[in-house]
Amino acid sequence: MKINRIVVYMLAAVALILPLASGCQASSPIEQAVICQAVSKNGEPMQVTDNLTPDIETIYCSVKLVAIQPKSIVKADWYLVKSSEAELTDTIIGTGSVAAETPYVVCSFTRSGALLPRGDYQIKLYFDNKFVQSVPFQVQGKPVASAATLSDVTLCSSIDPLTNKPIGGINIFPADTSRIYCSVKVSGADFSDQVKSRWIYVGGDYEGLKGKTVAEAIVKVEGSEYVILSIGRPEGKDIPTGDYSVKLYVGDKELVSLPFTVVSPADIKGPYVGLTAIYTYKDEEKKEINASRIFPVDTSEIYLTVKIYNAPPETQMSLQWILARSDEAGVDDYLAKEDKNTIDGTRMWGATWTRGKDNFPKGDYVVKLLLDGQEKAAIPFRMQ
Repeated sequence: MKINRIVVYMLAAVALILPLASGCQASSPIEQAVICQAVSKNGEPMQVTDNLTPDIETIYCSVKLVAIQPKSIVKADWYLVKSSEAELTDTIIGTGSVAAETPYVVCSFTRSGALLPRGDYQIKLYFDNKFVQSVPFQVQGKPVASAATLSDVTLCSSIDPLTNKPIGGINIFPADTSRIYCSVKVSGADFSDQVKSRWIYVGGDYEGLKGKTVAEAIVKVEGSEYVILSIGRPEGKDIPTGDYSVKLYVGDKELVSLPFTVVSPADIKGPYVGLTAIYTYKDEEKKEINASRIFPVDTSEIYLTVKIYNAPPETQMSLQWILARSDEAGVDDYLAKEDKNTIDGTRMWGATWTRGKDNFPKGDYVVKLLLDGQEKAAIPFRMQ
């Protein structure tokens, strides 16, 4: 058989070149990385899967190392790549690191009370701060079991729009209250879950309303820790006086029932703090109001309105404007301004804080309302 010498020489050259080329590439310090629902005592993967349900408590990534290197670190960044349900993309949801001192190291992510939104995820792995690889996985399907719970259910006349938490808590309201709020903390709910409120007139001066549902409201949870449901005063009328209850549902399941009473303003035991509002005007003509409680630092004036019912004569009122926290100013709980007055009866009260030549410091603020030395309300806002 005739052998082609040129072909032999070419094959020999390739055989020599390939080891040299492979030697130029840095080998990965990670041999294998897998997503799983559990790990062994040694960190080996158990219940391996790349499809998880929204109510998974902890997600593990078992990482097998090529060699133990105790002085090195494996870092993991957990990403929500895309979720149409939560309307999020490329969002980091967790991070952690572990020393590379065993054959298997384990990175984990534990969700908070809210269920994980359905979508595409990935974990990015770094070795000594150098990216090595990513491991994709998905969250999909229905929760294995419904775990939604409602807690911290509070009725109030004012809420903090930054957090949806209540400002104060009461169960008796004057009939001229503009809106009654119900703030509730939701844990373990799916992003698609809805919290429904049913407001029922139990009994009172209006016999025709007895036992009837006077209003319903529904809000989607969408990952929020606190949600707000409310009932408003009919236009041009007061809320009918009497006993009420508000029932809260997740889906069709009733979880909470809370009673409250609406009375004539004259029957409110004073001093009683009703509506509180803090706001600023967005233009110089004072036509447009910003009531979000998040204001730019160059705001010229901040306005506070509060309604106080049936204050006894010579009631001492104090409004304390406090810079609760500011890294920029380097202060915490700093009393920046105080307004004092003597009041009595029922009236709306207004106060203004006007900035000086400099901008307000960035940070979190609160206005505290004290009557006869007792704190009755704390209204937070933010400058940024």
